[in-house]
Amino acid sequence: MTAPEVTVVVPTRNREAVLGVTLRSVLDQHGVDVRVVVVDEASTDGTAAMLDRLDDRRVHVVGHPEPRGVATARNTGLAEVGTRWVAFCDDDDVWAPDKLAAQLTAVEAAPGARWCCGGSVLVDTDLHVLDHQPAVEGDVLDDLLCMNVIAGGGSGVLAEVSLVREVGAFDEGLRNSEDWDLWIRLAAASPIAAVHRPLVGYRIWAASKSRDLGRMESAWSTITGRYRELAADRGVRPDRWRHQAYLARQQVRSGRRVAAARTYARVARATRA
Repeated sequence: MTAPEVTVVVPTRNREAVLGVTLRSVLDQHGVDVRVVVVDEASTDGTAAMLDRLDDRRVHVVGHPEPRGVATARNTGLAEVGTRWVAFCDDDDVWAPDKLAAQLTAVEAAPGARWCCGGSVLVDTDLHVLDHQPAVEGDVLDDLLCMNVIAGGGSGVLAEVSLVREVGAFDEGLRNSEDWDLWIRLAAASPIAAVHRPLVGYRIWAASKSRDLGRMESAWSTITGRYRELAADRGVRPDRWRHQAYLARQQVRSGRRVAAARTYARVARATRA
């Protein structure tokens, strides 16, 4: 029996120190015929040389002459995909060895589903587990209009390529939470299947985008504004303070305890009002 084919898009920039571990976890997937498109965002460290040394026919590298942002990098990779299924993996995360196979089994068994997520564990620099995020399934549009509930960030989803293209792929105008924006559009088009165990190790460390709270706040305002009418039509109210509490937990996990205390204080004052 022929193994199902999945292409994995990995955007990267200056992550020589961790990219090799990420790619190994992707290339070592069981039960699937995996191809990888790495989009190098003009790295200035040893990333390009490391990719040259891989010598793996399954890996195709596309280079941007200047950094264009993760959304654009993912879309560049998506344009190279010729398989039915695509998955995305950030360059500092890691996968369970059966991540893709488990997701394919789940999505094929879920009526109407054209995409799939799994649970994730949040890990530190040394891949020690810090916390857990559960998977969600079914019609999750209302939940996503409240906040991003898809575990694993940009590394957690497997989807039909045709679905991602139908809904317009990643918004290249967003510099943060571009995955959340896409998940909303995917959820409006299809229910989601789920694997209810951790499949992704989502790394929380000094270089994580989730540490940039200013950009995350800006993205929150942009995305909730964009879908305000849809949310109102469905009787959904974006949960800003739940999102703020999530940001505070990210600050704790990355060792920024004073900043986390201030964020928790804002949440407490707002929710008591």
